[in-house]
Amino acid sequence: MKKLLILFFFLVVDRSYAQVLTPYERGNGNQSTTFDEMREYYRELAQKYASITYETKGVDDNNKPIDVVIFNPTGSTLEESRKEKCILFVNNGIHPGEPDGIDATMMLMRDLASEKIKPVKNVIVVALASYNVSGMMNRGSFSRANQNGPEEYGFRGNARNYDLNRDFIKTDTKNSRSFQQIFQWIKPDVFIDNHVSNGADYQYTFTYISTNKERLGTILGNYFNNQMQRLC
Repeated sequence: MKKLLILFFFLVVDRSYAQVLTPYERGNGNQSTTFDEMREYYRELAQKYASITYETKGVDDNNKPIDVVIFNPTGSTLEESRKEKCILFVNNGIHPGEPDGIDATMMLMRDLASEKIKPVKNVIVVALASYNVSGMMNRGSFSRANQNGPEEYGFRGNARNYDLNRDFIKTDTKNSRSFQQIFQWIKPDVFIDNHVSNGADYQYTFTYISTNKERLGTILGNYFNNQMQRLC
């Protein structure tokens, strides 16, 4: 009986501290998450960690929910935290055939919340879990012929086959209108838009393209180019 109780205790402890894993981590490394799996994952994170918030903040052209996930260890609202913290905003899944950012952000949020990655003291991380929801749900294996994996992934176009990367300004889609409302609600200090190459032979595993300093004006442009970029 004593041995049985000890075994039960360890099973309970192991389960309570079990790490929430993505489909990529549970599989052979060649899977991307589905929309339903992504939502279930973030809901579980939000239940497990007080620093994670997950909520719907918009809809796409098929009236599917566009969700926002927030890592904020302060316990304050985004509006309150903005007064003293820097907000990093990440956009994922504008092209769901490039799913790496979706999966990577899922792991990042978990690792920040569990402190596997030490959070930067003055930074709050906010992300669109997936921007092109209907494109993410339109899964297949052959729409990006030169891309090496994953086994299945989403489609570039949204529910009306718009390329959302071309719709930030003209705003022909509900996706874009939702994005603008979310962006104005977040008011980020730094914005990152995740993309993936389509089979091109890049020298590096990770690259970034930054904003031209001329687009930011003299003061902000010089700061970004001469100081902020040099930290990267």
